[in-house]
Amino acid sequence: MEKLKAISVRSEKPVMSKAIIVSGGKKPSRSLFERLYKEDTYLIAVDKGAEFFRDEKIVPNLLVGDFDSISKETLSFFKDKTVVKTYDEEKDFTDTEAALHEAVLLGVEEIDFLGCTGSRLDHFVGNLALLDQCLEKGVKAYMYDDHNKIFLLRSPGVIERGFGRYISFQGFRGSVKGFGVKGVKYPLWNYELKFGDPRTISNEFIQDKLSVTFTEGTLLVFMTED
Repeated sequence: MEKLKAISVRSEKPVMSKAIIVSGGKKPSRSLFERLYKEDTYLIAVDKGAEFFRDEKIVPNLLVGDFDSISKETLSFFKDKTVVKTYDEEKDFTDTEAALHEAVLLGVEEIDFLGCTGSRLDHFVGNLALLDQCLEKGVKAYMYDDHNKIFLLRSPGVIERGFGRYISFQGFRGSVKGFGVKGVKYPLWNYELKFGDPRTISNEFIQDKLSVTFTEGTLLVFMTED
């Protein structure tokens, strides 16, 4: 079984400051991609995620995967146009995790994950864990589709309005202790927030910025719209 090699050397000066990883889940819209893209962005297609790039006539910098879901036509189309890295189908990591690994090796400071939501909820849960891996490596990370922006916080901070109408909070891998939020329609203070708690679903901004506080844990944040 193929294993993902540990990252021992990370680029001191990033080739590009940001990466966008497009996986094979729910395909993002062109408008969402353009909203996130900037000139120094490194583009990674993950297996079937390459279909998005082909449809939009964009050549990614790298194509990775075991290629069990990409069409033969799309794989052939990109073979002579970009770098292709192939993994075994039997491995102890996902294709999206391999893409994260490649981005971290480049030394990027931020990663946007697209195509990581959709019908495969098992993959979605695994992709949430990749956000946590990014935090461990000191990389900012966000997961997007056209209705959701998802990220993790390990310390109190300020969140700016800018994506979606609603904002929801959950504990990630355990309780978030001493949780509080203000600048929202339903403020809360000194609350022990656990995963699955419905009390913190579908809050709304009442200011351009809100603040969250907590004393322990990792906070899972959803900014959403219908």
